[in-house]
Amino acid sequence: MSAPAPSPVPNPPRPPRDCTFTPTDWAALARFWYPVAYESELPADKPIQRTLLDELLVLFRSGDRVVAAKDLCIHRGAPLSMGWLEGGEIVCAYHGFRYAADGRCTRVPAQPDAAIPKKLCMQTFATELRYGLVWVCLSPDPIRPIPDWPLQLDPTLKHMRLPPQDWRAAAPRQAENFNDVSHLSWVHTGTFGNRDRPEVERYEVTEDEHGISFDAPYHLDANKMAANPNGTSRILYQYRMRFPFFTFLIINFSDGKHYYLWDLPSPVSARRTRVFFLMAQDYGLDADTAEIMRFQENVLNEDRPMVESQRPEELPLDLAEEFHIRADRFSTHFRNALRRFGLGADYTA
Repeated sequence: MSAPAPSPVPNPPRPPRDCTFTPTDWAALARFWYPVAYESELPADKPIQRTLLDELLVLFRSGDRVVAAKDLCIHRGAPLSMGWLEGGEIVCAYHGFRYAADGRCTRVPAQPDAAIPKKLCMQTFATELRYGLVWVCLSPDPIRPIPDWPLQLDPTLKHMRLPPQDWRAAAPRQAENFNDVSHLSWVHTGTFGNRDRPEVERYEVTEDEHGISFDAPYHLDANKMAANPNGTSRILYQYRMRFPFFTFLIINFSDGKHYYLWDLPSPVSARRTRVFFLMAQDYGLDADTAEIMRFQENVLNEDRPMVESQRPEELPLDLAEEFHIRADRFSTHFRNALRRFGLGADYTA
């Protein structure tokens, strides 16, 4: 079963000014949840600014919750992220207007005795904390829930995460690259790629309303032991991609051990993506975390210049625009699914 076409949204949100997406593409993308920051990035005493789909956001803590709002005081257009926090409320640095976590303006210092109009409010967005990440949806009607990854909550695993990376690339280009098996033997020769075994065995793709899945075997270069901690050369990749762009990858070693990866590209703009990358493993619980993270960063740094150099920068959703081979079965399913979600052939993210 493939992903069904979404139903219309009543009172859909509007794209921000100078948006780099087409209006229809922005509206389709805005209905998904995205990670915008690690929870640990949020200070207890001040707001921070992040960008999602060209929308400038202010994030701040209010008690035990995290608030995400348009980074704008509608009084005179100042960024609320330039302000500070008092009693769980955010204070605009320009004229001292205060806003509560639900968006209500609670104080106008220049006229403290006057009634505050209801329309004088901060526009807030749906926010959830999951897997140590702050997730935001810009639409009041999300089309899919935040993916369910129980292993992210498994305390018996060794958990790690990389600092966020900002790529000069479209989010689906990054996502498609992560799920592309045939590039491994050519791009990753410095870490684990095996140019002596470049053939991609035939694999089957399954698709449902949540995402796309497939399994693919691979032969690591046996001489690259840093990529092969368990002394095995043949591994099995299990890709579990969840719409719109998130992939959970299980690497199965022949000795029964597992390495887990979560690739979470979040579209900052049409051609800029913030990538959150989580890892876990069920072996080597006392292993050097810094060494594992350095290796994983090296893998991503092999991918990054290639993805940032792809042309066109946007992912062509018309399958006739690029040539496809048998090994590209994931890509054809992925591109067709994005079209069913309402993204057009002129898709630029």
